[in-house]
Amino acid sequence: MQEYFDIVDENNIPTREKKLRSESHAKGFWHRTVHIYLFKKVDDKFYFIVHLRAKNKDLHPNCWDTRFGGHIKAGENVEDTVKSELMEEVGLKLEKSNLIQGEIYKRDKYPNREFTYSFYYKFDEDISTLKFNDGEVQEIKWMESSDMMKSMTDNPQIWAGSKEGVIKILDVLKNKLNN
Repeated sequence: MQEYFDIVDENNIPTREKKLRSESHAKGFWHRTVHIYLFKKVDDKFYFIVHLRAKNKDLHPNCWDTRFGGHIKAGENVEDTVKSELMEEVGLKLEKSNLIQGEIYKRDKYPNREFTYSFYYKFDEDISTLKFNDGEVQEIKWMESSDMMKSMTDNPQIWAGSKEGVIKILDVLKNKLNN
């Protein structure tokens, strides 16, 4: 099934155009995504659920990732996408009271050009309650943020993200929790 995106301009303003995912990524059309970080705070330490991406993913297959999420499909809004991605990827029903909205990042890695809406989801339950529904996740585990950064420094090839990215999400999350 073909996936369509609503296209936006370089300022994140909708153009009213719809393009195929493949065309958007091949020709550099701006579109929107969501990233959701599942976390818990124990004392002064932040723990994140990281997951091993499926072997058949087009980007970073078989690598550990710090976030869940995906593209905002044509006709969907940000909240609907957060809700559906959490359910599809790990079987988690969205509880709005646990969701913290983060920053919007402009990511120009031509031809992949995206505005990414970031979210933080407070998750204090046992990870055994999560289910992998869409075949995109092989395995999940909790990792403390400093352990993630050490692993990313020592073995960057096994990660979809970077130490700098973890530092950024920690700064935003700490700021949001202190307000």
